[in-house]
Amino acid sequence: MRRRSVTMKLFVTTAFFFLFFYAIVLLGQLNLFESFYQYQKTATLEKKLHAFSELYEKKRWDDARLSREIGLFINQNKAQLAILGPEGNMKHDNLFRIVIREDNGNQVRVSLSFMLNSVSRKLLEANFKLGDHIEAEGVFEDTKSKDLLYPVVIQKSGSKAINIQEADSNEPVEKVSGVITEVLLPSSNQWNSRQGILYIALDEWFPLSEERKGVLQAGGSIIEEWTDRVSETRSVVMIRPVMRDGKLSEVIFVLASLQQISEAYDALRLFYTYMGIGGILLIVLLSLVFTKLVSKPLIKLNQVALRMVKLDFSVKSHIRRNDEIGSLSSSLNSLSEKLDNTLKELYDANEQLQLDMAHKLRMEQRQKEFISDISHELKTPLSIVKGYVEGIRDGIGENKRERYLEVILGETDKMEALINDMLELAKLESQSIKLRKSSFLLSQQLEDIVDKLSNHLNEKQLKVAAVIIGEHAVHADQVKMEQMLVNLLMNAIRHATVGSEIAVRIESEGEHMRMEIENEGEAIPEDQLETIWERFYRVEKSRNRKTGGTGLGLAIVKQILDLHESRYGVENTKQGVKFYFYL
Repeated sequence: MRRRSVTMKLFVTTAFFFLFFYAIVLLGQLNLFESFYQYQKTATLEKKLHAFSELYEKKRWDDARLSREIGLFINQNKAQLAILGPEGNMKHDNLFRIVIREDNGNQVRVSLSFMLNSVSRKLLEANFKLGDHIEAEGVFEDTKSKDLLYPVVIQKSGSKAINIQEADSNEPVEKVSGVITEVLLPSSNQWNSRQGILYIALDEWFPLSEERKGVLQAGGSIIEEWTDRVSETRSVVMIRPVMRDGKLSEVIFVLASLQQISEAYDALRLFYTYMGIGGILLIVLLSLVFTKLVSKPLIKLNQVALRMVKLDFSVKSHIRRNDEIGSLSSSLNSLSEKLDNTLKELYDANEQLQLDMAHKLRMEQRQKEFISDISHELKTPLSIVKGYVEGIRDGIGENKRERYLEVILGETDKMEALINDMLELAKLESQSIKLRKSSFLLSQQLEDIVDKLSNHLNEKQLKVAAVIIGEHAVHADQVKMEQMLVNLLMNAIRHATVGSEIAVRIESEGEHMRMEIENEGEAIPEDQLETIWERFYRVEKSRNRKTGGTGLGLAIVKQILDLHESRYGVENTKQGVKFYFYL
């Protein structure tokens, strides 16, 4: 199965959840926004109407105050309001107006309802203020009282005349003029054709049906959606009763447009279509960036872990953050360091174990060789001793009894020397001996040894010639060095030509001292120069014992020099053989 990267998985998961959430938001707005907005607007308008009706019942405003409150309600709630009798007779409506006082003192209200948008803009631009002088031509609602004029033309002094509407040829047009004492104009977004729709709705709803009238008489409110048949404009109609003395006295009729909601909703659908495309692209981009930010340190940590799998603990994570990823990076580095240390300890322990096993095998092999060698070396002297002892027992050669005893004593001395050397070599090879180092001069030690070996030198008429150049003290185990030099000199004596000279050279080479011991005699075959350090090695293949010695001297020399970590060797010269070592 093909493995998918954590980056792709994280990207797909993040993008899916973002897109899922975004889709829910878009679908919710597209499918629920219109209903929610309509509900919210209706509920808010109902609360405002309830508050208005309570104030209207309690305050009993005069006409001027009532007109201001109605205008304020219309402006704040973007709705049309009228107060009617139970049968639909108009008592108060949204009388946006200008009140002028004529020269004779009469007050005339100039109605500004049913204005076209173009006319309303001109009226607002005229900027009517208190104290301005205007003239108005129009039709009085009541020709007797002449207190409410529906204007056809309005003109402010010093300004152009504003044509409001066409006059009805069947009604007489009259002119009034005076100073403005009151002005009530709606805001620019409220002065529109919906003022006319109010009267269309009133005409259609009144007189009220018995069912609706019964609801109002019981103190309830009527809230219904209504559509104008001509303009197909959707609106909400609210009717709230005004009770006085327990009877239905008046009704407050409110008309608010829902058409703006539909228009806004249609625009939102198109807007969200484009926004959805852009949002998807943005979500994909943000998901990719988020994925990179999260997965990048994880990928780096994975690379470190893969190196650790290959037992490479040299690489470290350089992520330093105060979060879970930073903690993981620190833990991974700590784990890598501990594993590295543990692995090194295991390697060291394994190496030591291998060394111990090799040492054990060497010791076992040496034990076998020791038994084999000592059996071979003791066989001859034991046979000699046995033969002479049997001869003495059987009374053979009574006149040679003293000679037999001397031979037996000599062979036992040799066997004793052999056993001592074997035991000494076994100690050296076990590396259980601790060196007791001190500083001394090789020349002084050589002088003492030559004096001790004078009898052996005289037997073969040999002389020792020493050459000393730049000598300084060496730091070594003086007892072991004496044993080593005795063995080297005895080896040189045994193989030296009678009457020859043994040359000893001691010279300084930097921090070390080099010592050479050279005799005159037969050379060692080149192929045997590396094997002379082995135990019981003799140049003679027949292990001839006439040259004396146990055959362990050079093996002891090798072990002592190894303990001192010395460089040593042997080489043939023109006169014979030369041994050398460094301390």
